[in-house]
Amino acid sequence: MGLTSGGLIALLSVLTIVALAGTVWVWPRLTTGGIRFLALRAGVLLGGQTLIVLLLLVIVNAYYQFYGNWNDLMGAAGGKTTIHQHPQTRPNAAATTQVTRTITAKLGPGHGERPSRDGQLQHLEIHGVRTGLSGDAYVYLPPQYFKKDAATKRFPVVMLIAGYPSVDHLTWIDKGHVPDEAAKQLNAGQIQPMIYVMMRPTVEPGWDTECADVPGGPKVETFFAQDVPEAVQSAYRTAQTRKGWGIAGYSTGGYCATKIAMLHSDRFSAAASMAGHFNAILDRTTRNLYDGSADLRRDNNLTWRLKNLPQPPISLLVASASIGEKTYPSAVQFMKQARPPLIVDEKLLPTGGHNFKTFRKYIPPVIHWMSTHLQGE
Repeated sequence: MGLTSGGLIALLSVLTIVALAGTVWVWPRLTTGGIRFLALRAGVLLGGQTLIVLLLLVIVNAYYQFYGNWNDLMGAAGGKTTIHQHPQTRPNAAATTQVTRTITAKLGPGHGERPSRDGQLQHLEIHGVRTGLSGDAYVYLPPQYFKKDAATKRFPVVMLIAGYPSVDHLTWIDKGHVPDEAAKQLNAGQIQPMIYVMMRPTVEPGWDTECADVPGGPKVETFFAQDVPEAVQSAYRTAQTRKGWGIAGYSTGGYCATKIAMLHSDRFSAAASMAGHFNAILDRTTRNLYDGSADLRRDNNLTWRLKNLPQPPISLLVASASIGEKTYPSAVQFMKQARPPLIVDEKLLPTGGHNFKTFRKYIPPVIHWMSTHLQGE
């Protein structure tokens, strides 16, 4: 039973109701004096309160997606997790990233019954030869991709990275409604047809890598910056130059998107951060992310990079909320350091918490902004 599943919430709800009813029923029978009955009363109260607290925690976690599964929770709690050995990154490896592609039925606008009308969702299993990492992606292809008069057209690509840990690989579809929103704006003539590649940042359960190339560990930055684009490019008719590639994300995914675009402007020309931070947030889930290296930690501080290194030639949209968004102060500091050739636009909500209810509000303007900054071929 999943940590964020409705089944777990239902089970805890039933147990809580039973516990409360049992407390009401048994309480009069425990009024006899004596230490034994006093201990029983304390146990009954503690058991009921524990179930109530557990139920509330599970409901809050399901809504805010702090932990996506039991492995994520165990990793955060210091529990035992599986550590895999990773091959050394091969920066000069040939573009032979392995891809397995399948059509995903009953998802997306019109359930993909007519691709030339509804577009189509496909599932990719990506196995990167540079990094040895594997990941899943859902790809939404617009209806124009299937039209005969566009058989040679190459489409712009928007890569989307969810926040850590993200409940599952369907977050962008079930909660973000990206395919539906893209279809809506496309049908209204507000955007150009684009390919959307939807992923989560977690490559190993319980490990928040902040999309870093971890010393002696997974090369997550390289995976998203090189393996994934090569996989998508080998499977679809995508734009061949950086002008047709953008990357976006929310929360941790926003940090990932901004960092990857800044460090790999040869691949990406545009990025969008939705309530993202601008320096890796280190805690128990990130483990020893930089192997104690102060230089690595500094190099992954995006505000420091703008202050001390040449500005990357990209366009960036920063979406945040001035009240209620914990990452907003760092966004302000980041934007103060921006200078050409870096161009920064801002989408600011008056209020909004760090949760998917607010993240969802950023997605429509991000899609529209990406359309105005990317070029097909």
